[in-house]
Formats: sequence, C-alpha cells, structure tokens
Amino acid sequence: MKKRKKNKNKLLITIFFVIILLVVIGYLIIKQKKDDKDLLEQTQNEGIEQYVQILEDGTKENISTKLKETKKIEDLEVNNIKLTYARGQSIILANVVNTSNKESIAMKVKITLLDSKGNVLTEINGGSIVPLQPGQSTQLNMAITKDCANAYDFTIEKVN
Repeated sequence: MKKRKKNKNKLLITIFFVIILLVVIGYLIIKQKKDDKDLLEQTQNEGIEQYVQILEDGTKENISTKLKETKKIEDLEVNNIKLTYARGQSIILANVVNTSNKESIAMKVKITLLDSKGNVLTEINGGSIVPLQPGQSTQLNMAITKDCANAYDFTIEKVN
C-alpha cells in the first residue's frame, strides 16, 4: 500500500513538472512570436519613412539621393527636384532646362513614383512644360492628394 502511494506521489510530481515545463515552453513560443511580429512591424515602419525627413512645420521632405538625380525627357533636363508632403498634398517641384540648340515644344508629362525595388507607388498626370528657348529654364510643379514623400525614385515621360 505504501509503495502504491509512493508511486502515485512520484507520478503526481512528474505530471506537475511536465505541466510546468509545457506552460514555460508555451510562454516562450508565444513571446518569441510576439517579438518577431514587433520586429517586423518596426522594420516596416522604419521602411515607410526611410527617405523622409520631417521639417519643423511637420512637412515631410524626401531625401532620397536617387530621386534627386537629374532626369532627361527629350532634349530637356529635369533637375533640382524636390518632393514634399504637407496639408494633404504631395508636391513635386523641379527645374526644367532646354539643353538643345533649338526651341523645345510644349508637352504634357506624367511622373511615375517608384519604391526602392522599382515598384510603382503612384502616377501623377497633368504636368505641362512650356516651349523653351535653348538654355532657357522653367519650373515644373505637380501635385497629388496622396502621401508620396517616401518615394525612392521617379520616371518622367511625355504623354499625348
């Protein structure tokens, strides 16, 4: 009888420790999954604002060096590019210079904003460039009611 009671006590103690062990393992697995999820969210949130600097007034200014590189469209050079987001609008400002030795024609343009993997974030239609004499410059100003400040790069093309 005493032997059975001892065996029963050993069995209960073993079951108790197994339950404690399972609870600890379960807790560690759940904690690890939560930590992985938090790390993923943090990484994604950092990526969201990777190419943005917040100015004192709350304006988001794009700081991507790729976006600021000079672009060409026909005989025109697009440079000094600025992309900002404030008061519900993303605004692209850029200088356009006629680098040819003849007058350029008026044209409508479309800007396609890209992420760092080359995926299209959005397209902005409706920009227009006036005819320019050789060496003459003008400013291109386009806006969209979407936060595009975190773009990595853009393309510009003539549209009909």
